[in-house]
Amino acid sequence: MPVSGEKICPECRDKEIKLEEHVKGYVRDHPGITVEELIEGSGAPSAFVWRMIQQGLFENSTLRDAKYPCGNCGKLITKGVYCDECASKLRADAQKFANAANSKKRAEKKAQEASSGRKTFSSSMYDEINNSRSR
Repeated sequence: MPVSGEKICPECRDKEIKLEEHVKGYVRDHPGITVEELIEGSGAPSAFVWRMIQQGLFENSTLRDAKYPCGNCGKLITKGVYCDECASKLRADAQKFANAANSKKRAEKKAQEASSGRKTFSSSMYDEINNSRSR
């Protein structure tokens, strides 16, 4: 049964940590090996090794051919799911979406306040400033 937000139970997590250490040790003991040689020689499942590569666990090692396609454009990368360019574009698009959603909420709130005849502190404050300027 998983605990503390983990997706696997503590016993399985311990086994996973031991396998990670075994794979890292294999890379350390065999400098310059390829990913296929690592999978074959360490006995670790290929999906497990590729997940370790995606997590950046071999970024500064001598492991060769540890590249896979970006999840968006297909450019070969060595860490993460997206290349730097696609990740930047996705972040910018998410920020634009968040800004648009916030603008819509503010406009709806302002329209609701106007229809109810109530003024918020900030809107009444702006009215006071405008009134004082016209005096």
